[in-house]
Formats: sequence, structure tokens, C-alpha cells
Amino acid sequence: MALRRYVLRYRLAGAKPEADVERIRRLEGVRFIDESSPKMLLVECDEEPGAALAEALPDWVVAPEQTMSLPEPPRKGVEESGG
Repeated sequence: MALRRYVLRYRLAGAKPEADVERIRRLEGVRFIDESSPKMLLVECDEEPGAALAEALPDWVVAPEQTMSLPEPPRKGVEESGG
């Protein structure tokens, strides 16, 4: 299976609980990518552990990471058509 990245956001007031972070860290096959945010984590794992995270952590929102490409900047020297 291909690895996917998941964004986990703690939805209650305050910072993410360290006990939850440690619980996630102990899951086999889950690799932490970024944990610098007070309320969010970015992890990488297969789909099966990703689904298990969503079920095991009711105070967290778990979603696959989404990326977007930036549009190409206008070419230099080309005038924009105005109306």
C-alpha cells in the first residue's frame, strides 16, 4: 500500500493533549512529519492506520492531506487583456 499523509486537528479548546500525541506515536506504521502546531499534526501512514486514527480519536478531525498547484505567474512582457 502507498503511504498517505493525514492532517489531524484537535477540535476542543486548548492545545493538543500530550497523551493523545503519545498514543498516536505508539501506533505501528505512523510517522510524524510535523508536530509544531499547538492543535495539529501531520503524519504519514497507510490507509488502514489512518482510518483507525479517525475512529480512535473522537476529539480529533482526521483528513487526508490535500495539496494544490499554484498557477503559473504571467509571463513577463505579456500584457493582460483588459475590458
